[in-house]
Amino acid sequence: MKKFDIQDRVILDEMVDSFVAEMHKNQDEADLIGRRPIITREYWLQMIKVVQDKIDDLTTQKALRNSNQYRNK
Repeated sequence: MKKFDIQDRVILDEMVDSFVAEMHKNQDEADLIGRRPIITREYWLQMIKVVQDKIDDLTTQKALRNSNQYRNK
């Protein structure tokens, strides 16, 4: 199986970061209007961690170093 290179990893990092930001926005909006979300923030963060770990496992070492250097985790 081909591992993710730097170009792949940049796109995946942006996708995960955008999803996390949108999830926080939706959870905060639900809190403001007193609505209880179906999926809790804690569960989302747990699942995002699992996905991130799987992406890390399928990333070349060079791409992983690059990602860790430039990304705000």
